[in-house]
Amino acid sequence: MVQKSDFRRVDKHIWELPKDFRDDMRVPARLFGDAELFDAAFRDRTVEQLVNTATLPGIVKYAMAMPDFHQGYGFPIGGVAAMRRDTGVISPGGVGYDINCLSGESRVLHEHGYTVPIAQLEDKWERVQLRCQDFNAEREAGTPVVRYFRQKPNAPVYRLVTETGEEVIATADHPFWTLDGMRPLGELWPGELVALYPFEGVEYEEPGDEVVVSEADVERFLEGMDKGERGNAASQIKAQLRRRGLLPLRMNSPAMPYLLKLLGYVLGDGNIHFVGGSGKGVTWFYGEREDLEAIRRDVEALGFTPSQVYSRHREHRLTTLYDTYEFEQEETSFKVVGSAFAVLLAVMGAPVGAKATQDFRVPPWLFKAPRWQQRLFLAALFGAELSAPATFEAHGTNFYTPVLSMNKRDGFVESGRAFLTDLGDLLAGFGVEVKTISRRSEQVNQDGSRSIRLRLVLSSRPESLINLWGRVGFEYNRKRRCLGLVAVQYLKEKQRVVVERRTAAETARVLRAAGVPAVQVYADLTTGHVNRRFLERSLYEGRKTSPRVDASFPDFETYRVEATAGLGESGMVWARISRIEPLDDFDADVYDFTVAHPDHNFIANGFVVSNCGVRLLGTHLEQGDVAPYLEDLTTALYRACPSGVGGKGRVRVSGRELDELVTQGAKWALKRGLALPEDLAHTEEGGCLPGADPRQVSARAKERGRPQVGSLGAGNHFLEIEVVEEIYDPEVAEVFGLWEGQVVVQIHCGSRGFGHQVCDDYVKRLQSVVHKYNIQLPDRELVCAPIDSPEGRAYYGAMACAVNYAFVNRQVLAMGVREAFEQVLAGKVKDFNLFQIYDVAHNIAK
Repeated sequence: MVQKSDFRRVDKHIWELPKDFRDDMRVPARLFGDAELFDAAFRDRTVEQLVNTATLPGIVKYAMAMPDFHQGYGFPIGGVAAMRRDTGVISPGGVGYDINCLSGESRVLHEHGYTVPIAQLEDKWERVQLRCQDFNAEREAGTPVVRYFRQKPNAPVYRLVTETGEEVIATADHPFWTLDGMRPLGELWPGELVALYPFEGVEYEEPGDEVVVSEADVERFLEGMDKGERGNAASQIKAQLRRRGLLPLRMNSPAMPYLLKLLGYVLGDGNIHFVGGSGKGVTWFYGEREDLEAIRRDVEALGFTPSQVYSRHREHRLTTLYDTYEFEQEETSFKVVGSAFAVLLAVMGAPVGAKATQDFRVPPWLFKAPRWQQRLFLAALFGAELSAPATFEAHGTNFYTPVLSMNKRDGFVESGRAFLTDLGDLLAGFGVEVKTISRRSEQVNQDGSRSIRLRLVLSSRPESLINLWGRVGFEYNRKRRCLGLVAVQYLKEKQRVVVERRTAAETARVLRAAGVPAVQVYADLTTGHVNRRFLERSLYEGRKTSPRVDASFPDFETYRVEATAGLGESGMVWARISRIEPLDDFDADVYDFTVAHPDHNFIANGFVVSNCGVRLLGTHLEQGDVAPYLEDLTTALYRACPSGVGGKGRVRVSGRELDELVTQGAKWALKRGLALPEDLAHTEEGGCLPGADPRQVSARAKERGRPQVGSLGAGNHFLEIEVVEEIYDPEVAEVFGLWEGQVVVQIHCGSRGFGHQVCDDYVKRLQSVVHKYNIQLPDRELVCAPIDSPEGRAYYGAMACAVNYAFVNRQVLAMGVREAFEQVLAGKVKDFNLFQIYDVAHNIAK
């Protein structure tokens, strides 16, 4: 580990780590800054990343970190390095990646429905698959993690709390999904809406290594089927399972989560049979097409090959004790043909053949499994068999009791009741209550036996329903899962209002007993959900029951439409922020991920959470000229220069125009009257970096960039009206046209989602290239390619497009600033015009 004492001080503001500090360093490393900044460099991974940069092939003279340094992706932000053209490399991380963070206790939602504090994933992040959101498809999705970050906060830390009590601690620059797209916490206010994914799941527990299925278990099952060693069937089945890592099957096997879901679903809408009783095993799954595709993916994850999804039109005639029903339906299904798969599920506890005419229970080993594994089994079974959330037609704020039904024939009813009792015992661990197990006789079948319908009826108490849909939920049934999540948030809103009304009633009685006039009580306690009539009844008529929601509270369907507006069937809902509290004493590390999904988000505590340069504009004004109009000027700038993550820009462009923009840079803006000729003369590279190749830019990057031209963005990006406070170099200041007391405007922003996506795309693309060119890296974040390799040239072409996008973006914003100054100051000051002093990129390779 690098120590401060390893550096030597070259002069007042330069600190050098010699090349011989580490064997793999090719050049010395230099930090630029005073003593205070030098100390700050050791608070995160800045120094470590700078040393790693010094190991890159082809690096020349020094690896340097400028005074704005802080931890980045592979390279420190503020890092500078020169590379030889013939032997050097180019790296997306070196061009730039910023980090925004969460507190360590933030619970991150895994694809398997459990949560883990983000701080506990430091050594496991490479193996996790998180739940996230696909914003374009309006669907939930999954994503691997590309990188894990831990550092001291570089921005203020806040606690965000919603009206229903969800909370998260994050830095001011951490983005949250809002009505206006991703916006940083520091820009949010109480009363605004943020997106929640109300699935709580359960905490992760490490499974043990107990054997669930052994070779002996498989052999006993096959002997019972008369397969035994006939034709080497048993040996072949065991060999297939061993080859897939499924025999012996242990509780902590990576395959167990998938098998638990498949087992649960087969017990509902599936069946297993062996051709001719002892031939090849066939396992069928029935359901909606998109849900079946999810099941197929899990089957493939285990190494088995499912069939395609079949569809057929079926006509049914069903006679019950009450009537005869005729109906038609489109049935979709798929099968897995293979004895190894069927045998494995059967040995785990799935019945083979007709489920109504045999005894089976919940597998005993499942009661010893961690709760998150029990959840997978239950949720998949519920995806097949549990009724969907629904409210009474006449009382749209109250939910029906959830019901799981199963049919049994005479002689097998008691085992069916025992199976449902087992489910109730498992559910108790999640806080879900069982109301009853009912029994009803149904039709007499062709063989003379009678069908008996057993129903597991769950409690409709709000607390039990919230636990059912928010902790267990549904797997392999997206519609029910999403509906259940909306219902969870609805019930929380309902509980909040009930508590508000109960508290108001109790407070009213206390105030009245203390002598406060009734009129004053009504005035003090009346709110949107507490009216005068309610308070009068609480004071003078007494309450025999707990308060209910008032008549203005929406029914579930009305709430569902409003709470999911713009969110589709993603499972997300809008929740209102109650308060945002600064945590001035926060002194812990903060954490973040880079994820592979193109929408760059994951779910933490239920919240959905997710390249640049500087332009300086001068004026001919002093502080006193502008001060009286500062408030109006600020308002005008907000209107002229859109900001916020995901915010739309001043200029809309077509796909063809975007290609022209990223190729021509600021010259494109000049042709359209969005720049002055002297602006380009004072812009790095004249506002256009040569070598831009839009063919090397992904469709996703272009999609993100098209609507954002002329927008500031968020995080550490800013637009400020400033005053020159002190001149350090009079000669340079004179050339720039700067003087003490002068009003200037600084714009810090870059290529928005376009450049970020370019960086993301090439970080992933170049990961395999490192091995191709035998590049040895001390940190995988330094992913790179030789400059003159096909991959290196492709990245340079895409990166140059991002640089040119940033030049245009700042240019368009500069014209917005000019418009705002003219709008507010024309006729009030001697000269409201702004001239450009410089525009330089600080995320660039050239």
